[in-house]
Amino acid sequence: MVELPLRHEALSPRSPSVAPPLLVLLHGYGSNEEDLLQLAPYLPEECQIISLRAPLMLAPGSNCWYELAFTQEGIVADHIQAMHSLAFLRETFHAAIRTYTCDEKRVAVIGFSQGAGMAGMLALCEPVIRCSVLLSGLNPFAMMSPKDITVSHPNVLVVHGSYDEVVPIATGHASRDAFVAHGATVQYAEYPIGHTIDLRVIAALTTFLSTQL
Repeated sequence: MVELPLRHEALSPRSPSVAPPLLVLLHGYGSNEEDLLQLAPYLPEECQIISLRAPLMLAPGSNCWYELAFTQEGIVADHIQAMHSLAFLRETFHAAIRTYTCDEKRVAVIGFSQGAGMAGMLALCEPVIRCSVLLSGLNPFAMMSPKDITVSHPNVLVVHGSYDEVVPIATGHASRDAFVAHGATVQYAEYPIGHTIDLRVIAALTTFLSTQL
C-alpha cells in the first residue's frame, strides 16, 4: 500500500490511462475510509479513486475530521480541529496527485456529512480542484474565517435530503446560499430522504461528474 499523510484505500481506474482524473472520497463522522467505496461501481471508470481516513479516532473503525457536540441548539463543532484536519487533507490531496500520477486539472472531491463539509472547505482553498460534491453536508463557510478562503469561484454540487434527521435541510440551504453568495458555480439537488445516499443521489452525483471530468 502506498503511504500518504492520511491513511487511505485506493482503487485503480477500470479504464487505465497515462494521467487519470482523481476522485477523493471523504467519509462522515464516526465512519472510515471503507464507507464511501460503496460508490465506486457508479463512479467514472477512468478515475483513480482514493478514499481517505479522517485523522481523529473515536473508536476502532470510527474516525472523524473534528469532534462534534450534538446539543439542543444544534451541532457544535471544534473549529481548531477542523482546520488541523484541513491542513492534513490538503497535504494528502497534493501527495495523491503526485503519487498516483493523476491529471491535476481533473480532480474532484466527494464528501458525505462531515466529510462533505471538509470537501467544501477544500474547494474554498484549493484552486486546482475541478469540482467538489457535498452530500448531506455541514456548511463549510461556518468552519472557516474569511482569511482562510482563497478560491473565489469554486464549482460545487450540493445534495441534501429534506427529511435529514442528522444535518437539517436548513444547513443544506445555508451551504448552497453561501456558495452562491461567494460567486461559486452551484448545482443543487434535494430529495425527500433522510441522512443517506440513495440511487437518486448517486444519479445526481454521476451526472455532475460526467460533465466536469
